[in-house]
Amino acid sequence: MKNRVLSQVNLFSLDDYSSMLQWDEFVTSHPGGTPYHLSGWLRTIVETFHFKPLLYGIQNSDGRLSAIFPLFEIRDFIRGTRLVSLPFSDYGGPLLCPDVEGSEIIAALGNSDQKNVRNIEVRGHMPDERGFLRHDYYKRHVFDLQRKIPEILKSMDKKTVQYGIRKAEKSGMIVKEVNVTSGIREFVRLNTLTRKKHGVPSQPDLWFEHLWKNIVNPGNGFVLTAELNQRVIGASVFLRCGHRLHYKYNASDPEVLRSASPNHLLTWTAIKWGNENNFTTLDFGRTASDNEGLMRFKEMWGATVTELPYFYYPKIKGAAAVKEKKFFFRLSAFAWRLLPNVVAEKLSALVFKYLA
Repeated sequence: MKNRVLSQVNLFSLDDYSSMLQWDEFVTSHPGGTPYHLSGWLRTIVETFHFKPLLYGIQNSDGRLSAIFPLFEIRDFIRGTRLVSLPFSDYGGPLLCPDVEGSEIIAALGNSDQKNVRNIEVRGHMPDERGFLRHDYYKRHVFDLQRKIPEILKSMDKKTVQYGIRKAEKSGMIVKEVNVTSGIREFVRLNTLTRKKHGVPSQPDLWFEHLWKNIVNPGNGFVLTAELNQRVIGASVFLRCGHRLHYKYNASDPEVLRSASPNHLLTWTAIKWGNENNFTTLDFGRTASDNEGLMRFKEMWGATVTELPYFYYPKIKGAAAVKEKKFFFRLSAFAWRLLPNVVAEKLSALVFKYLA
């Protein structure tokens, strides 16, 4: 049994600069910390969608943090009030020091004034699963960067990944790190095209404006663009937490995707950068287990796949619980592709908020 520490569960505020410094230091030093736990990401959610943050933390008697549990209160007329850790994120959930009982931080939910909450969703590890329902639908792919480049190349599929990299390099494609607003604007343009092609709403432009301000500009992320014949045809957004790199967003021009292979060179550039700068891993994020194409793409890079359970109380429900092979999901994607671009762009800002 873990040794119980003298502690107190507190609610933290994003407006308290010193508290958020302590919060971010805890996240970056914790082995399970992700960019989604950082205050910059949490602030981006608040500033874009105005969800109420509930940032629980356990402090020892000396004031040091020993556990955190960030959630957001999401209200809508159809589904009522929900708590999600964390919306618009691959991962969420509590982060605990070894000497902290999981029940301590989970108990904060019961002690808080959340009588009207209909459902709780936790996207990631739960130290105390009692009462929660486990949903094993997503997989997590993590790439080991602590190897020599020749060894890394050997782990990649020759016919697809290595060939795609060579093809892009021979074409004269140039990858640049563009961490200014123009880089985000190029990504937003391509992201709208990519998500329309896949039949899903795109994030509002305001989301990426805040993401640049709160994550990229402070140094917790970067933007890569792929140019061919002086035209940007692909872009990716990578986030970082400590020495762990996360592949969050990718977009490319559908007209040249197959012929030019910008995604291969963008990913390879990030891998080399992470390797050269002593990063330990590149996290490819979550993947629906029935999304065979994306599962295959990530595995061809040589990433290690593990389970990524989500936890729900009292029922398994919400956008993240809907299987991508379900008829409703496929029907809505088909309908979205048929929408005129102008209509899809206007509806995206309204719809995306409720896909939290």
